[in-house]
Amino acid sequence: MVTALSNRSHWIKLDFNSGEFIMPRTRRTLLQILLPTLLLLLSACASSPRTISISESELQSRITEELSVPTTLLRIFDVNLSNPVIRLDGDAQRLHALIDTRISNPLTQKSVQGMVGISGKLGFDAASNTVMLSESRVEKLDIQGMELDDTHNELLNLLAAKLGAELLSNIPLHTFKPDDLKIGNRRYVPTDFRIVGHDLKITLMPQ
Repeated sequence: MVTALSNRSHWIKLDFNSGEFIMPRTRRTLLQILLPTLLLLLSACASSPRTISISESELQSRITEELSVPTTLLRIFDVNLSNPVIRLDGDAQRLHALIDTRISNPLTQKSVQGMVGISGKLGFDAASNTVMLSESRVEKLDIQGMELDDTHNELLNLLAAKLGAELLSNIPLHTFKPDDLKIGNRRYVPTDFRIVGHDLKITLMPQ
């Protein structure tokens, strides 16, 4: 049963087995009613913080790519770093990595290999919109084939310091595209970086 509420009304009253429903007569009227609500909801969403997640596997792929190019330390040693294994530490809020290491001396044509363990904090470089591995330090340097006398210990310590300061610091982990930091006319800025489980959670605040 259908009963018009009024000849001038934009509404129709529907009676389905004693249930009453009131609905707009035209689509235009429906849009006029819903549009303010939709705009309000969109405005609320656009002004709310956003959170994005970056997984351990994504970070591992990025670090693998960054370390794929051999480099030279102390103008003598060729260093090859490969196969990083990443672990996110939520308690310390640091990223840990174990990396296969090969060190060669072209003058003596000898090489040794082993593993370096590093850790670093996660920060943000606003100039490049990039999440960086910063404050890196070498936690472990295990090189096989070296006699551990005082001279070699001093050399290992120097190499470890150089690895942390030059090779493994400020590694770019994730770069935001301009569209990642914008919805409509509203821009967002990364403000908080938290390691939760196996993910890096980044909070984006609207400006």
